[in-house]
Amino acid sequence: MNKYDEKYEIRLAKHSDIENIMNFINDHWRKGHIMARDRKLFEYEYVDGDNVNFVIAIDKETRLIEGIFGFLNCSQTTDVTKKDIWGSIWKVVDNHHNIPFLGVELARRVFALTGCRTQIGNGANPNTTVPLRRMFFGDKVAKMKQYYYLNTEMDEYRIALIKDKSSVDFKIAEKETVLVKFKSIDDVKKNFDIESIDAIPYKDYWYINKRFFNHPYYKYNVYGLQDENGKTGALMMTRSVKCNGSQVLRIVDYIGDQKLFSGLGEEFERLIKKHEYEYIDFYTLGFNEEYILSAGFKLRTDDDPNVIPNYFEPFVRENVDIWAHYKFDGTLFFKADGDQDRPNQISKT
Repeated sequence: MNKYDEKYEIRLAKHSDIENIMNFINDHWRKGHIMARDRKLFEYEYVDGDNVNFVIAIDKETRLIEGIFGFLNCSQTTDVTKKDIWGSIWKVVDNHHNIPFLGVELARRVFALTGCRTQIGNGANPNTTVPLRRMFFGDKVAKMKQYYYLNTEMDEYRIALIKDKSSVDFKIAEKETVLVKFKSIDDVKKNFDIESIDAIPYKDYWYINKRFFNHPYYKYNVYGLQDENGKTGALMMTRSVKCNGSQVLRIVDYIGDQKLFSGLGEEFERLIKKHEYEYIDFYTLGFNEEYILSAGFKLRTDDDPNVIPNYFEPFVRENVDIWAHYKFDGTLFFKADGDQDRPNQISKT
């Protein structure tokens, strides 16, 4: 027991806390935030059975919530050598007489309360979260890289802002990778051995089913990547986004053999022409860049004159940097990790 325990009740949240947490988000995080007004989405994101994935600090005298740390599970495993979580909403009330660094204490408690191997995050605020994670947790911090496959045959771009149409030609693969769409988690289980994948974070079938087949609002495509022998060695998840009378395709997750990605150039070319996508983009950190470039993608650099938007709710025609923090080298990040590919403008339910 320490000074924080003397002043606060610090614990994992219960179902009975949900309304108060949502009110806290509205009052102290961001007024009108979707997690403050859409209970259906809140429970989809943060409730796993009897567990509500928030560590909360309740003042023992006032009984008010003074701090929250939300997190998302990468899997349903109980194996402590595989259990990884993403950090999400992290906030302490600023204008009350709270003990300094209460937020840091909540983040520390996550390890003991969940038994997780590692606590990682993307979408970290470079001015607040990044220095705290470095200082108190010794985390490594880096910007995710955004790659894009441009449709150079478009006469007009309504989503992207294109000043330079030069692109990277994909390399004709000696052994082309084939995309096969999976319609259910049963299809995935029959064709792809997720237990054979050694990666941080560890993701399981439960996560794939919840995140991509059972999302309450977004529709995702789950593809198997097959080699010349018809063996599925990787999964790739995508989501198409329509805006301004046009559309783009976003690669939001990838699990498995990265080399198979390099053989997808012709598949991407077919997809972009068939659906008239302005571009396909791919945010990632830790993925072998050689394989991405071989498939015809171009890295968006700081001096790139083109704008490849990230925000669509509301739409913002700007380039966006996404910061990630992690402990172990080799940790992989993708756009759908954590809370980065989440609705922001769904009507209240």
